[in-house]
Parts: sequence; C-alpha cells; structure tokens
Amino acid sequence: MTERRKIIFSFDDGPNPAGALSTILNTLQKNLITAEFYVLGNEVERNPSAAKSIVTKGHKIQNHSWSHPDLAKASEAKVYLELEKTQKIIKKATGVTATKVRPPYGAGGWPKKHDPELGKVARKLSLSIHNWDIDTEDWKAPRGIGPNKIKYIKKQLSGNKTKTVLNVLMHVQSETAKDLSEFIKILKEPGFSFAKSIS
Repeated sequence: MTERRKIIFSFDDGPNPAGALSTILNTLQKNLITAEFYVLGNEVERNPSAAKSIVTKGHKIQNHSWSHPDLAKASEAKVYLELEKTQKIIKKATGVTATKVRPPYGAGGWPKKHDPELGKVARKLSLSIHNWDIDTEDWKAPRGIGPNKIKYIKKQLSGNKTKTVLNVLMHVQSETAKDLSEFIKILKEPGFSFAKSIS
C-alpha cells in the first residue's frame, strides 16, 4: 500500500434512511471526501429532498435500479423499465442525469459474468456499468463496519495490489453512518488517500 493508492467511496440503496444519509454526508464533508451514491428510484420518489442533498453536497448520484431486483434474471423490458424510471426520477428530483448504473447484487455487471440485456439497456440510456473492488459487507449482521469487517476489508486491500484506485462499497444505513468516521481513520493509516473527483 503506497501513498499513491486512492479510495473512492460508493454507497448503495439510498437515499433512505434520511437520517443515516445526513450523517454520512456530514462525515464526508468534514473529511473533504467526494463519494458516489447509487440510489433506488422508488426511494428517490418517496424522498426527493434527500436525493437532492446528495448533489447539493457535491457528490455524484447514480442509478441502482427502481426496486432492487436481480437484473441478470430479468427480461430486457424489465431491465429497461427499472433503469429508465430511475433515470427520470433522479433527473426530476436533482436536475442531474445519472451516467452510471450499479446493478443490484452486482448481478450481470462483472466482466466475466456480463448480462447482455443489461449491457444493451445501459447503452440505450447512456449508462456505464460499475461495480466495486472492495466489499465492506456492512449489510451483514452485525451491520456496520466493526472489527471483523475491518479485518476482512484489510485482507481485500492487501490482496488487491494491481489497482491504484479502489472503489469501496458501503450502504446507506445507520450502522455504517455511525462507523464511517473511524473507518476513514483506519484507511488513512496505511497511506490511502481519497479521490476528490470521480470520472
């Protein structure tokens, strides 16, 4: 791990719960970190102001489908409906057009497990498909980023030496919000820095 290696934080399943999102945004702001938020369309519809706050705070808002289905098992028509509806609601709530999609569960979005229907729909909607490099598993019990998760994350970081920029997956949830400050400190110790801009 060298000084040149960078971390990109990405958060799935927002923008709800709004309280957790607010804590995450405040922690990122204190640490001058720009992140990506892959949101669910049905949650944006229920809480457009929370989605707007992501953009207002200077972060990227992206597409995570409308209702979190396994897109690799869905028909092309279903994939299109899930992604196109989410594009529209993100634009309506924030004024921004998402440029990336992260399929729920990463299904169909890995190069070796590419789903052709997902790829076709993504191209139609001008979306590039992105998954992650480091999985915090913060959604697994006990939720959040506690000591056991940190051990697992460090193992992934030490085993992933070929990339200079690593995308770290988390979720918008209260336990992760609570643990985020300490997680940032832990990542800074071996010399990681945080990407300030995201292409």
